[in-house]
Amino acid sequence: MVTEAKEAIVYSALTGSFTFLGAILLLCFSLTKRIIAFSLGLSAGVMLIVSYFALLPPAFVYGGAFHLSVGMGAAVLFMLLLRQIPFSKVGSKEESSRFDRLAFFLAIAVALHNAPEGAAMGIGYRMDPDMGHILAIAMAIHNIPEGIGLAAPLIAARRHPLVIGIVGLLCGAALPAGAWLGIRYLTGSPDILSAGLVFAASTMIWVVVCEICPRAFGLDKIMACIGTGTGILLMYIIHLFH
Repeated sequence: MVTEAKEAIVYSALTGSFTFLGAILLLCFSLTKRIIAFSLGLSAGVMLIVSYFALLPPAFVYGGAFHLSVGMGAAVLFMLLLRQIPFSKVGSKEESSRFDRLAFFLAIAVALHNAPEGAAMGIGYRMDPDMGHILAIAMAIHNIPEGIGLAAPLIAARRHPLVIGIVGLLCGAALPAGAWLGIRYLTGSPDILSAGLVFAASTMIWVVVCEICPRAFGLDKIMACIGTGTGILLMYIIHLFH
């Protein structure tokens, strides 16, 4: 248990650093809408495969209908509460101030949904280290375009690169915190573990369907489809050789 917890926290911290990496990439390169759409589609494909084929099957094996319902209900409630953050209320007379407020709310959203992703890693490592490794790879891929999206309004608001880097690191830090919570409180019994797995999977699916896909397909439908297919193929290859 101690070794698994340490491994989960270390790997989740490394995974969280990819949010920082994505933010830095946007500072170093001029990324087009097509590239960002592909990256978001890639993360969507990866997260869907992980949710449906790595998290949900063991949840149905170890848990009963009640605990599965509790896990899914808690995830839906959590995401509904998260959506109440007033992203649209960022109006201001000055354009830079509007982007500052948008970046602030987006950073809160990223940090809040990084926490259950970290919990999924903690649960994964507790169940099976191989599952934890797969989740770490999947989330690392997902966190790069996430960091790109996080940095965009900060760059538009002309924030200093150091500020952008710090925001990326703080949002990424929610992953190891979530991993510790997941392995500490969500793995005490098969039933709790099952509810935690469903919670993590439901949260990921919600983020993909409600946040990632609309943004990706709004930028470029073709590149978003190619990215999604690439993500699915990538995870299939990882499962073959892991």
